[in-house]
Amino acid sequence: MFEISFRNESDATAIYMNVLEKNPESDSILSLHKEKIVVESKDVHFYRNTIVPVLKYYIHRTKEKEWILSVLENTFYYKEEEEQEQILCILQSILLGERSDIPNLPAVEQRDAQLESVMQSFFQKPISFSFDSFITFRLKEYFEGLQVFVEAAIDEYKLEQEYQSFVHQLRELLTTTDSKLDELHLVYQYQFDFYDKSFSHIPKNQLIKFMNRTHFNNYSYYIDSVVLAPLVSIAPKKLFLYTDNTEHQLVETIRNIFEERAVVLPFHYFGQNKSKID
Repeated sequence: MFEISFRNESDATAIYMNVLEKNPESDSILSLHKEKIVVESKDVHFYRNTIVPVLKYYIHRTKEKEWILSVLENTFYYKEEEEQEQILCILQSILLGERSDIPNLPAVEQRDAQLESVMQSFFQKPISFSFDSFITFRLKEYFEGLQVFVEAAIDEYKLEQEYQSFVHQLRELLTTTDSKLDELHLVYQYQFDFYDKSFSHIPKNQLIKFMNRTHFNNYSYYIDSVVLAPLVSIAPKKLFLYTDNTEHQLVETIRNIFEERAVVLPFHYFGQNKSKID
């Protein structure tokens, strides 16, 4: 017989139910006593194939989130639930390998290997132990390693907030700017080229004349003077953007700023539409 003790009854209950779900026949050797689970067997097979995987899963799914929320609130002072959830969402995408472009992060697989190593080392045979002490001391380095990913998620969250603020400011400016052209055609293949409704190319010196630089002097963000500043200054009622690279960051930004004013079309549509005018 051995015991697993818990600080919180909710942890004990959740793990007890998870063990029963994984191995329904284990109720004959398993009992729950408030903050304690008593196992009436020292069968190594049951221990390694049922108890240990359930503990590992619970650490992954529940205790990690509790630890992350505590760090966000007490170390980085993100106390609003909405902010915490957004950062958690970003963190989840990082841990799933969906943001491989973030530099200087250790391989996600290293975390899994580290947890597996600690679990295998500690749980070689059935022993009585405190679940919370195991997390605090045995998994100290594991959770410290997790903080690197939390900090990366916070950095990404800040960048996304800044980007949303940037887009919002330009969107506000767009709505208060008189349209200088009813229709504008923007083509992107290797560079951005501007055309009027007759599909006549608008040269750079003409774009500069459209721009009102005083609009951008009070902005805390750098406004690209080659594409965004002319676009917002012209404030076309309808913007047709021709490109095959719809995931380009500037293309996405233009769509976010112009919203329903913008129509994104494949690159070859420009030649087809232009030939109708010619």
